[in-house]
Amino acid sequence: MPRQSSWVERHQRRHDSRFFRLLDHSFLFRVAAAASGALALLLVVNSYASCRNNHWAKGCLWRDVEALISVGNVEALSIVTAAFLYVLEGDKRRQRENVEAYEFLMRCNASGVKWLIGRVNALESLNRAGLPIDGQQLAGCDLHNLQAPNGHWHGVNLENSVLRNANLAGTDLRGSNLRGADLSNADLRKADLRGAMLEGTQLQGARLEGALLDSALLEGADLSSAHLPTFTEPAVDH
Repeated sequence: MPRQSSWVERHQRRHDSRFFRLLDHSFLFRVAAAASGALALLLVVNSYASCRNNHWAKGCLWRDVEALISVGNVEALSIVTAAFLYVLEGDKRRQRENVEAYEFLMRCNASGVKWLIGRVNALESLNRAGLPIDGQQLAGCDLHNLQAPNGHWHGVNLENSVLRNANLAGTDLRGSNLRGADLSNADLRKADLRGAMLEGTQLQGARLEGALLDSALLEGADLSSAHLPTFTEPAVDH
């Protein structure tokens, strides 16, 4: 199954389009686009009803165009325009949500509270959007069952954190501090753990197939029942 594109990737494609850049930066343009779409939809619906009532007679598409100008149709136009505008504002709303998620993580760090369901939700939301979690201070936090595959978690401080049953498959954890963390039964398949600090980490039952562990520090790590990556021995020249 092909990987779905993240919000960051879709946003970058939007930014590369002159039309979408104008759409994102001009509220008046979004209103005009929404009104135009609503008017076109109303015209199609009205024309269909007119032709059906006139048994699809020739010229029925334009026969009752003036009927569009009525109190009911103006009200319908306003409602449909508002609906279209809501859709067009979707990317702006997501940007605000991402900013709020980052701000929430900062408030969590400042408060010192180690267990907050909102922290997990914020991390998962940012990760789904394809935004980096690089350098976040999450030492000692309870993040069990966290779902953050294919993320950018470079240099994150997760010392003594609880990540039991977490899904970090394919995630970039290069240089992260995972000392003393509980990663039992975590999914770390194809994760990039190069240079990660894993001293004293609990990795019982963790899935590490395909993980990159070059230069990782594993002294004192508990790897009992862990599914370890397969290392290929270098070929020997005869």
